[in-house]
Amino acid sequence: MTELPILLRRLPYAFYTFAVLAGLWRIYNEISLVEATYAYADSVGPFEKARFVARSTAVYWGITEAAYLVSSGAFIHLLIAIFDKMKGPEA
Repeated sequence: MTELPILLRRLPYAFYTFAVLAGLWRIYNEISLVEATYAYADSVGPFEKARFVARSTAVYWGITEAAYLVSSGAFIHLLIAIFDKMKGPEA
């Protein structure tokens, strides 16, 4: 079997790094949008509840996106480990 390129072996770490960056960016971006949308709304009543729900949704989607990217990186890591196992010892 042929050897895997070094960039392919480093790809899972790129996914892990991108997961952190994308998750934090998504949370920041969504919360900024919520704050801009509700900037002039009353701080009590239904608008405050809607703001809380929107912030919670932003955090949820940020975590979901990060988890998806981490699982993609872990899957690639697993495939590389299977490839190494099937390749056998170096001759």
